[in-house]
Amino acid sequence: MTDAKLRIHFREPAVDLNLPITDGTVRVDGFKLDFIADEKAEYDVWDNGFGARVVEQADSAPVVSVPAFTNRKFRLSYIYVNSAAGIESPRDLEGRRVGIMMWSNTAGVWARGALQHRYGVDLTSIRWCSTHPQRQSLKPTFKIEGLPKRDTLDSLLVAGQLDAVIEPNVLPSISRKDPRVRRLFRDHKSEEQTYFRETGIFPISHMITLRQEFVDRHPDAPVEVLRAFRRARDEAFNRIVGSDPAILVLSWASAYLEEQRALMGENYWPYNLADNERPLKAFTQYAYEQGVTPRQLPYDGFFHADAAKLPGQ
Repeated sequence: MTDAKLRIHFREPAVDLNLPITDGTVRVDGFKLDFIADEKAEYDVWDNGFGARVVEQADSAPVVSVPAFTNRKFRLSYIYVNSAAGIESPRDLEGRRVGIMMWSNTAGVWARGALQHRYGVDLTSIRWCSTHPQRQSLKPTFKIEGLPKRDTLDSLLVAGQLDAVIEPNVLPSISRKDPRVRRLFRDHKSEEQTYFRETGIFPISHMITLRQEFVDRHPDAPVEVLRAFRRARDEAFNRIVGSDPAILVLSWASAYLEEQRALMGENYWPYNLADNERPLKAFTQYAYEQGVTPRQLPYDGFFHADAAKLPGQ
């Protein structure tokens, strides 16, 4: 019997958790993978941003996810400030111009949630400046202004036209160590480690999602896709701590991994529902509070029932 074709699109095909699938080390049993590079083309499976996913769920979009979370990042280190703006603590952001992408962007939801719940920042007092202002908050208490299309968040922050920026990636000015820009939290590693100790939240950025029409034709797809991504995750870890490590530019990569396990647990990157309840609930709460969704969505409502019940991590 010929394997069914499964068209898969990765926003991040080369990151460590996806690479064992894109390089052919891991297969999805029963399916022949067709990798689709163009995000505007048609595909059946993709690594969906959590912000986009909650909007889809609220709109009853015909998609379903499996609990494979291929991108997770602590987001305190993605809050940047102009060095001359006089911002020394999170509360100093109140009343300032803070640049963001679209309001529903995953990194922004996580960062704003932490600012509000951990640091007591009044999010409604901030002048939010968006490069995609067409996606507004559903709550009018948030002030969101548009930014000129010709400008980048990074250039505006460097020039002092923005006081701070929340961005899903490291700003170019930070990468080149421009002294006019810095992170809000100077020791961001310690800050994020403390955040995890006190909240138990390891923020989820992406979850693997399938089109319902494809699942209707291939009911076994969600479970087989989840199993494949679990194998890919295990292979990614093996490429750090296995007998022939693939990471060479970090001489002590395996030691750093053990340091992270000492803080977060042996299996800190689980692909199941039970071990991810806390971050899933937190994000759906933040999305509702910030007006990304019209109501707080059930944290377990995104997932295919059989995949959600699959034993293991």
